[in-house]
Amino acid sequence: METRTTRQPPARHLDGRRKAAILMLALGEDAAAKLCAELDDRDITTLAVGFADLGRLDAKEVEQLIEEFATHVSLSIAA
Repeated sequence: METRTTRQPPARHLDGRRKAAILMLALGEDAAAKLCAELDDRDITTLAVGFADLGRLDAKEVEQLIEEFATHVSLSIAA
């Protein structure tokens, strides 16, 4: 009997553009709009490239990124 294994795609490297785009999506439309209003044109362009390159998101990837972000924020506040 043949056993099939599902190959997982290789983990994507999360560069800054990808991280920013994922976090903006996770924030929701209203919060993301407020944040975008504070960005300059260069940052908006960088973010747009990040959105364009997102492709399909894995829930685990999003969860890990949000946890990483929360940890960095917590450490910054504590410092």
